[in-house]
Amino acid sequence: MTDGLILAGGKSTRYQSDKALAHFNTRVLTNVEYTAEKLLPFVDRCYVSTNQNNNHAIRRLFYDVKDIEVIQDQKPLIDRGPISALWSYFQATGKDRADLIVLATDYKNINPVMLKLIQNQSAYINCGGEPQYTFCHIDLSLRQFKSQLRNRHFRWQDVLKTAACDTVFLANYQIQNINYQEDLQ
Repeated sequence: MTDGLILAGGKSTRYQSDKALAHFNTRVLTNVEYTAEKLLPFVDRCYVSTNQNNNHAIRRLFYDVKDIEVIQDQKPLIDRGPISALWSYFQATGKDRADLIVLATDYKNINPVMLKLIQNQSAYINCGGEPQYTFCHIDLSLRQFKSQLRNRHFRWQDVLKTAACDTVFLANYQIQNINYQEDLQ
């Protein structure tokens, strides 16, 4: 059973407002709603990882969606980016293994073909020579993750390495990771 994990708990410091609640892709849907719409066909259940500041607003967006659960960063791993989201997923679900398609909310132009390519393998997307580490599928045990944390490996690339993720190179698809408002122009 593959779950989805949407990364919506970032600080968005460079963007200067919450990217999860912004509208990159449509005027109607927030980025977190757009990401969920793209991800849901590929997973059994979807978890949206939030921070303390945006948790309430994102909970309101999904209050009546049955296959989506909003989770908030859990101690002791708060403000550690995707690492916090993965920790919160393990805490919220009580699972001892994560089979997850992970997708950040700061991508513009998510193509379902990209999701289909990683659906059945541990891998992350690389478009045009740019690795998109938070557009990935991981299969990782809680024991492996805790071992990584004990060794003070707090980078998301360490998770990908522990999960033995391959790289899926895509030359014909463009995806844009938005970090600054100027990136949208």
